[in-house]
Amino acid sequence: MKIFYERFSIFAILIAFLTVNQCSTTGVQPSNLDTLDLQGHRGARGLKPENTWPAFRAAIDYRMTTLELDTVLTKDGAIIVHHDSDTNPTICQMPDGAPIEKRNIYDMTLSELKELDCGAKKNPNFPDQTPVPGTKLITIEEFFKLVAEAEKQRKGRGTPPLNFNIETKFPNDHQSSVSDERVQEHVTKLVKAVEKAKVVDRTTIQSFYLPALGVVKLKNEKIKTSALYVPTYFQGFMMVMGMGSSYRKAILDSATELRADIVSPYFLYVNKDFMQEAKFRKISVIPWTVNDEKEMKRLISLGVDGIITDYPNKLRDLTTDLKEKQSK
Repeated sequence: MKIFYERFSIFAILIAFLTVNQCSTTGVQPSNLDTLDLQGHRGARGLKPENTWPAFRAAIDYRMTTLELDTVLTKDGAIIVHHDSDTNPTICQMPDGAPIEKRNIYDMTLSELKELDCGAKKNPNFPDQTPVPGTKLITIEEFFKLVAEAEKQRKGRGTPPLNFNIETKFPNDHQSSVSDERVQEHVTKLVKAVEKAKVVDRTTIQSFYLPALGVVKLKNEKIKTSALYVPTYFQGFMMVMGMGSSYRKAILDSATELRADIVSPYFLYVNKDFMQEAKFRKISVIPWTVNDEKEMKRLISLGVDGIITDYPNKLRDLTTDLKEKQSK
């Protein structure tokens, strides 16, 4: 998601606002705000260091229904919660503040990754983000343990259990060059971690590398799968100009063929025709990564099943406000 989103989203949003407001939503039902899946992207990337416990804690505090996170396989076979297949010098450093080099996580052990401080450096793309010095990366098992402890604190408050949207990250996962052996190992260990945590019915596994979704279903057919899609720059431009119907149909055809439970596209894919066709095919639609409140409102008016955002505070405030207006 990262490269396309950061380079294209500002341009896309500006053009989208020139065209989207002219599009009719006649014939579509808006989202049910009581069941809308509110997903904190990488926890709460806009507020706390991404894919760290402080970010997930923030998402929980803003009452997200789902925690979205990324996972990568280490050299010694551990599953670490981290977005990139390489270490990221922009957001991580050594404990003494020394910079790190970009390294392939497949070539690093869990203990090496645990040395990093991935909370002290503020992500320059998110001015509202608050650093949390000393924050360490966590494994998927540690993530589930921390969530279980947080849920115990919430017990008795009428708050439903949290859901999880876990992405499998591979080098070049937009292409077809991913090692089948790595995919099998990653998915197998991830599914086992989900089963051990007893959250099968609360978990979705998503991937840009679509063959991984079939492996998930072979390991445990009860785990939901979500097919991720990102347009090229040209496709994105064509869609905001109102000429992208073939691209939208292509990803729905792909998700249908995969028998994915959810299609999770970059938000520009989602328009009235896309939603009508997805509903006809009985595929849930949860677009990413939606940080603008006007865009959130547009997607809700079109009836999306969920929204993935870096800013759980904005999404929670918006849906609360919309509910209040509905009740008047």
